[in-house]
Amino acid sequence: MKIVSCYVIQDFIPLYLEDMLSEDSKILVETHLDECEECRKYLNELQIAETSPFPVETDIHPLRKIQTTLRKKKWQTIVCSVLITLLIGILTIFFMTAPEYLPYSEKTVSVSETTNGLVLSAFNDEVAGYDIESYPSENGSGSIYHITVWGTSWHDLTNTKEIDPIVLNPSGEKVGAVYYYQADGTQDLLIYGEEQHPNGGVVTLPRLSLAYLSGLAMITFLICIGIMFAVRSNKKHLKRVIAITLFPLSYLLAQLIVTGWNTTTYSATRDFAAILLVTVLLYSLLWIGSKRLKRHSIR
Repeated sequence: MKIVSCYVIQDFIPLYLEDMLSEDSKILVETHLDECEECRKYLNELQIAETSPFPVETDIHPLRKIQTTLRKKKWQTIVCSVLITLLIGILTIFFMTAPEYLPYSEKTVSVSETTNGLVLSAFNDEVAGYDIESYPSENGSGSIYHITVWGTSWHDLTNTKEIDPIVLNPSGEKVGAVYYYQADGTQDLLIYGEEQHPNGGVVTLPRLSLAYLSGLAMITFLICIGIMFAVRSNKKHLKRVIAITLFPLSYLLAQLIVTGWNTTTYSATRDFAAILLVTVLLYSLLWIGSKRLKRHSIR
């Protein structure tokens, strides 16, 4: 005959297996087990469960996926840090070496002729660099030279030595005139030779090449935006168009950072090289950012 219900005994059995019952309670459980097959079966199941090891998850694919994602994020963070450091470094060098065009003075630039007919141009220690352009005169008086000089913040900080004098006509050709342009839109100053424009002056204007390039980049960017709307339903094509669109956008941002809103320049080669370098770095940063943004949007 069963003394107590199976529900009570089954509540006691886990404690019985852990040897946490009093002697009287143990006797009560053992007596019941002798009479009840159902509770003995429950006891056996608990004993088997205790002796059997827990099932081990053998599929490590989810863990590898998480590990790969974390590794990608780590490398993306490292690459972004390097790109930002390079960007700051390039911009710092660019602005520290940016030309500060100097107004003309005989102390800054002097032109003289030697006894053997060579024309020398000498500079003082303020000058960090110079630019010279030449072309033959219309009246056959000789070559015409336009010269300008500039200083830089880097030059002022490092106290770089003076630039050596340069020979304008190393082959002994005749020099008709040398003009100095101050890169501020004012008339060029005759500093050597004969005036080539007696009825009016001459002005050396900045180059417009950056304006043409920024216009081309803007047109390309707008075309890419239109294509993005056209292929927005095709994820594969949209992804490619976005990658292309980021380049003209990067160029426009780079030019804005390097030259501001000014699209004319007296040092086109230097400015374009800086813009191109900044464009590559910005493109890389935007591309990585778009990847991470896409991943977050999927989640």
